[in-house]
Amino acid sequence: MKQLLTQFLTSSQRPEGTLKYHEVEGFLFAIACAPELVRPSEWLPLIFNEQEAGYAGMEEAQSVMAALMDLYNAINTQVLEGEVALPDEIQFNLPPLENVGEAAVLGQWSRGFFMGHDWLIESWNHYTPEALDEELGSSLMVLSFFSSRKLAEAYYQEIAKPSDQSLEKFAETLLGLFENSMNNYAHLGRSIQIVLTENAESQQPHLREQRVGRNDPCPCGSGRKYKKCCLQ
Repeated sequence: MKQLLTQFLTSSQRPEGTLKYHEVEGFLFAIACAPELVRPSEWLPLIFNEQEAGYAGMEEAQSVMAALMDLYNAINTQVLEGEVALPDEIQFNLPPLENVGEAAVLGQWSRGFFMGHDWLIESWNHYTPEALDEELGSSLMVLSFFSSRKLAEAYYQEIAKPSDQSLEKFAETLLGLFENSMNNYAHLGRSIQIVLTENAESQQPHLREQRVGRNDPCPCGSGRKYKKCCLQ
């Protein structure tokens, strides 16, 4: 799956702006954690920058789509089970700032994640209780920090520079918080999903069980009237 998607996504036949493999992983993590269910028909076009993917034929299209759905399902299962973690091949580089930007695999994951969250920002803003804004903001900052040098420096200027902490030290601190922030983000999104699902189910009209009349045919199939069969 990984080899197939990596080769396909990096091919020169793909439209400009197509996500790289690790960007897709981060993007799908954001999708799986969304407060509301997001259908594949909604998120798939974004992987190819909302352009035609340029499949060579039906067989290639089916293979790539199946691989993307397998990847999504694997990530979604982690979120549902509360056991999220970075893929094994994404290792933290040293020094810490080497993880920032498109050249680093963590930077690619972070960039894809940030893209996914930004696409879903209205849903998060609508459903996140005000009391959890700080928790969401903290997780978002950690997970998106490594997406670009520009964003990393903006976070640093706002949060760490007043304390005279270096950018390098700040990046090191965030690496230590990364997987915990993934779990917090996933837990928050999943909790909202559950509440919304329960609310929707409670609003469904209650269907009364249809009663069998005394003179109706008995539901046992005997052909006799209910009052002279199972009702006795």
